[in-house]
Amino acid sequence: MAAAAVATAVEPDGPLSSSFFNAYRPWLSLYGVRLQRQHKQKQGELSLIEKMLPEEMLLHILEWLPITALAAAQCVCRQWRSVGATPSLWRAACMDAFFTSTPEQNAALARAQYRGCWKRMLLDRPHLRFDGIYVSRNTYLRQGIVEWNVKNAVHLVLYFRYIRFFPDGTFSYRTSPEPLAKVHRSLALAYAQRHQPHRRARGEAEFVQLGKFKQEGERVLTAMKYDPGSSTEIRSRLRLRSTVPGANNRLDIQAIVSWDRADGQALNMMDLQPDEEEAEGAELQQHRRGMVSYVFVPFEQVQTHIVNLPISQMDLYLPG
Repeated sequence: MAAAAVATAVEPDGPLSSSFFNAYRPWLSLYGVRLQRQHKQKQGELSLIEKMLPEEMLLHILEWLPITALAAAQCVCRQWRSVGATPSLWRAACMDAFFTSTPEQNAALARAQYRGCWKRMLLDRPHLRFDGIYVSRNTYLRQGIVEWNVKNAVHLVLYFRYIRFFPDGTFSYRTSPEPLAKVHRSLALAYAQRHQPHRRARGEAEFVQLGKFKQEGERVLTAMKYDPGSSTEIRSRLRLRSTVPGANNRLDIQAIVSWDRADGQALNMMDLQPDEEEAEGAELQQHRRGMVSYVFVPFEQVQTHIVNLPISQMDLYLPG
């Protein structure tokens, strides 16, 4: 009787075989089935925000936003993404970013290279940003004094280069050991004082130099007087790049030179080349210290950005 039971178990058509091949597998029922997308609201029914804020009013609001806020607003919902893609919004941003070209030149370039897409033109074409400050964080070792039993002591020195560009082709520059959170206002005060000569520079604005810049693609040239009463001119050649498309958040320092003029003549600092400068009797001096790339910090992050950390918390910052 036991042998009959074993024969029944191993028999191909027996109970064990049929239960194995007919086992229930729920995932097999999903093969070839397309899942239908379920809409929470009926077609034609508007959401509450769409009822309270029509597209005409939303477009008027988006016109007042900076370009970074406009890009963030497009992530809210479908309606905001559609309204935020209005060509007039990105056209206005391109006119502000590429102010050195006329509106006709910008329009012709958008049609020729970007198929008339102003948004793509703003993302792909390099341009300086005016909604923040470029910061270069530099450190170096300096030999200290002999104190008690310590000889040849060294100190890690930290200082910053700050540069802020303005749409009229000028920039404000400052070198300071103070972090960004304490000096960012002085860059704007010095620029405002230039347009109001009757006002005297107050506080830290006296340590800010003003100059001019011009951009040629990824290349940025700057020139400024180190001191209004001096004949020394400081020039730098920078390269603009982005860590993500359209960011334009890095400025690599390629060269920093100073021209010392004995005669004190005021010449156009942006047009003359080095060989022409030497012909004019200017002495060239190249600078190698403080060549760390500039990092762009938006205005809303000047108090919280990582570059504000002291040496005790961050002795080195790699801009990437």
